[in-house]
Amino acid sequence: MATKAAAVVGGGIMGSGIAQVLARNGYEVRVRELDEQLAEEARERVISGNYGLDDAVAGGYLTEEQKAAALDRMTFTTDLETATDGVEFVIEAVTEDLAIKGQVFRELDAVTDEVPLFSNTSGFSVASIANAVSDPSRVAVTHFFNPVPVMSLCEIVRAPETDEAVLERAEALIDELDKTGVTIEDDPGSYGFVANRCYAAMRREAERLVRDGIATEEQVDTALEEGYNLPVGPFSLRGIGEEWE
Repeated sequence: MATKAAAVVGGGIMGSGIAQVLARNGYEVRVRELDEQLAEEARERVISGNYGLDDAVAGGYLTEEQKAAALDRMTFTTDLETATDGVEFVIEAVTEDLAIKGQVFRELDAVTDEVPLFSNTSGFSVASIANAVSDPSRVAVTHFFNPVPVMSLCEIVRAPETDEAVLERAEALIDELDKTGVTIEDDPGSYGFVANRCYAAMRREAERLVRDGIATEEQVDTALEEGYNLPVGPFSLRGIGEEWE
């Protein structure tokens, strides 16, 4: 069987999670970071970070041999051309800043040819990112959810210009990773896709209920958790790590 190869640009929480899942599914994965320290931090995050390979072994999801094999399939580099040489596709997972993503895609445009370019953005439109490359047809969004090794959902977003083969490759990848894909159309007029936009609407209404003195934060959380079986209400979710503007 031919070796499958993929590049992940950005080795933070999302990038390291995506890279880990790819490696566990047989991909040779090249993770690109800006400097050697960040590259080493990305490697350590894959191994010993939350939901990393050590946790997978401890939980009985991987053997030590499978962990070692996954690590053997991963390399960490600061050179974008080395990271992308011969890969089937690239997944961008840098910080959620459109200017930074635009710069990354301009750099990818200079060192890659024809392969699909996927962004893990949680809300920027495909069109706004694809503007940075000479051929927008090879750009789509694959929005994985955090923590990637655990969460099943991936929102796949296409623009009118996205090539059908690029979309099909994204959908095939999500199936291959045993995740649940939802393919939707791009909406350049707003930020966010299906899950985050629906959640944001719920959050705004929850804040309004408290602001108007109708219910407390605790009561809102209880109503949503017990009434709709949400694992955690919006105010409790904010308390365990989500930052609200």
